Amino acid sequence: MFRRFLVAGMILTVGAFMQQTAQGWLVLELTNSEALLGLAGAVAGLPTLLLAAFAGVLVDRLDRRRVLVAASASGAACSFALALLTTLDLVAYWHVLVLALLAGLALTFQMPAAQAVVSSIVDRSAIGNAVALNSAQYNSLRIVAPAVAGLFIAAGALELGFWVNGVALATVSFINASLAIPEHREAIAIRPTLWNDLRDGVRFVTHNRVLGVLVLLPAVPALLILNYIIFIPVYARDILATGPAGLGLLTGSIGVGAAIGALSLATLRPSGGSGRLLMTGLAIVGIALATFAVSRYLPLSMAALALVGTFQVTFYSTTNTLIQVLVPAHLRGRVLSLYLLTSIGLIPVGNIVGGAIAEITGVEPVLAGGGILAVVLVTLAALYEPRLARLRGASISAGTGLTAPSGGAA
Repeated sequence: MFRRFLVAGMILTVGAFMQQTAQGWLVLELTNSEALLGLAGAVAGLPTLLLAAFAGVLVDRLDRRRVLVAASASGAACSFALALLTTLDLVAYWHVLVLALLAGLALTFQMPAAQAVVSSIVDRSAIGNAVALNSAQYNSLRIVAPAVAGLFIAAGALELGFWVNGVALATVSFINASLAIPEHREAIAIRPTLWNDLRDGVRFVTHNRVLGVLVLLPAVPALLILNYIIFIPVYARDILATGPAGLGLLTGSIGVGAAIGALSLATLRPSGGSGRLLMTGLAIVGIALATFAVSRYLPLSMAALALVGTFQVTFYSTTNTLIQVLVPAHLRGRVLSLYLLTSIGLIPVGNIVGGAIAEITGVEPVLAGGGILAVVLVTLAALYEPRLARLRGASISAGTGLTAPSGGAA
């Protein structure tokens, strides 16, 4: 069953990166504004920022297969609508915002459900490998998909990126419907309120300081680093002057590095890695991003983005795995939704703020400053919680990791 789930993820990845590349270029053509480019990137993440925690609670209560099917089908409808508007040359900036918001709402429920499904269909000892394999497919395909989208843009067929994503999401919806995903809903006669469920997840995180740092640390790249993705069209068109072909090369470079990172994790760290690895990975991402920000040489820019991709995957895959094996099954959806809130939900804030600053100063100071500040913050996190560096996925899987406090949520 994991194979089919992995295939669905591969199809989803191709469509997502085709859409992301085409949408960034479309917004830049419609507005010619860094601030509005940042806003478009932010709108898609607003539902995650506002609803991620409650989405995780609902995922723990509902049939995860149905959640995945409904979310994929809804996302497909949004992609087809944008594709049709662009094909008919009727698309306006507000269309992009509305459809991005609706697609982001569907993604808010899809993400915690998909994360929780992995630990439902894979043995606990193999979760690290499953996460790494999923990252490998995700980041291998992100090499190809943006490059193909760049070719579509160069050929004057930008809308094909949206059509491909719509077909991909519809296909994934059918695949997910065929999966016999086991349910992990609690068999109790009277369910607690949503607030009580959410409180249990928050309590479990706050009673384990190491877990708390693991959940909070992804806020650093969400606020300071990941806005680089929305600014790549600006680098391709205005700073490096490479056009749509350069856009494909730059985004593909991230995929090359990310694929190397994911495959390295799957091969060298099948147990899920360590706290030291994730902190080192985040620090290298910050340094590489600062290098990309000031580069005016395409090969150097591509190399810097490849490093960003490699160690971005290292950070997120390791963090994801450590959280999954630290948290018991009945709380996993709730805790993963908190992780998604910090890792993805805060991206809109970084996009909006970064876009507003870039409108005044240009994008280079935004990315360079974010990279340097990320290095400072991960260093402070290591000093604040030294136990994080000693955390090992293998020891947690073997049952020697953190446990809930007496009287706590678990």
